[in-house]
Amino acid sequence: MNTKTEADLSLIRKQMFKDISLHSQRADGREIDSRVLFAMNRTPRHEFIEHSAKSVECLPIDYADRARPIGFGQTISQPFIVAYMSDKLDIKESHRVLEIGTGSGYQAAVLSQLCSKVFTVERIEPLLRNTLPRLTKYTNVVGKLGDGHDGWQENAPYDRIMVTAMTNSLPLGLVKQLKVTGKMILPLNGHLCLVTKTGPRPTFETKALIGVSFVPLVEGISARLTPINE
Repeated sequence: MNTKTEADLSLIRKQMFKDISLHSQRADGREIDSRVLFAMNRTPRHEFIEHSAKSVECLPIDYADRARPIGFGQTISQPFIVAYMSDKLDIKESHRVLEIGTGSGYQAAVLSQLCSKVFTVERIEPLLRNTLPRLTKYTNVVGKLGDGHDGWQENAPYDRIMVTAMTNSLPLGLVKQLKVTGKMILPLNGHLCLVTKTGPRPTFETKALIGVSFVPLVEGISARLTPINE
């Protein structure tokens, strides 16, 4: 990347963070945690958009506060939603995080800089195989092809779970894979929902957050179940 492009990218990222701040103030009356913003600043969003031309002309679109298509009928979430969901989980450096819906890998890359380990599950095999090369430099991320409803039982329990697809009912199988006091954030019936596990049965509390639009959480997988990069 030449000096002019780097300067342009710096300005574009500054605008992205202004947009995130504006949305956050409107949603909660507060700023996103600085650790989340720092992780996003270190993560080149344009490299996670498969069909984006790697040119300065396309960079403003890639960093604009909107979802972008990544192929296979899937999208990369708008920057504010990435920041907001990461912030609401209150992720600590020692945490182990399960992500349902790898997509382009951008969210996993951001999460990897906030916690000790990210386990990410994607149901669309060709999408996952396109994504994994981008994640090789994030050495604390492992991915698996699988049905998101099933989570990743072998590595449970998790401190935090993030679901990046809309569901109409709370997936109790995922709640069971949380540690007691662990948290999960997911799009549920048109809103983000924050779930806190309070007991082993499992018992839990839920809190409705902002309205959102996501692709649906679909059952099943697109090919045979194959562990990848374990």
